[in-house]
Amino acid sequence: MLESTKKVGTYLLGFAVLAAVLALPFVFLKGAMWASNNLLPPLFSIGWIAVAIVILVLLPLSLFRRLRGFTGTAIFLSSYLFGLICWLTGFVVTYSLWGAWAVVLGILLLGGGVVPIGMVASLFKGEWQMLVLLFILVVLTFGTRIGGMSIANSGR
Repeated sequence: MLESTKKVGTYLLGFAVLAAVLALPFVFLKGAMWASNNLLPPLFSIGWIAVAIVILVLLPLSLFRRLRGFTGTAIFLSSYLFGLICWLTGFVVTYSLWGAWAVVLGILLLGGGVVPIGMVASLFKGEWQMLVLLFILVVLTFGTRIGGMSIANSGR
């Protein structure tokens, strides 16, 4: 009797863990929708300010070898802001064009899949502005990340 009770308990625990793992993308989806609706507009404003600082302040200061470590690091760190904006934008585009199933698929693809899925959805739906915006955000994210590392390493 005790053996069968332990066996049933083990199965119930396994089922509960499986249900929690399967529910995780939906919980994440709900939180990401709130974040994209409430955080994306101010993040775009902050992003434009960051682009201006990178172009008008940090890149010219990078001409001085002694400052390259600082400027490269600051440019590298700005890539995380651009990456967040890119991810939230990809999330919104994917959700609005193809729905929740595509977002869950994108999240299951290591979380970053919502951006390429959003680009493909924009391509198939003919939303060229969204496609170009996502492309620019991807280039900005990885460009500042790689460029910042290169500038910081050249100052050594």
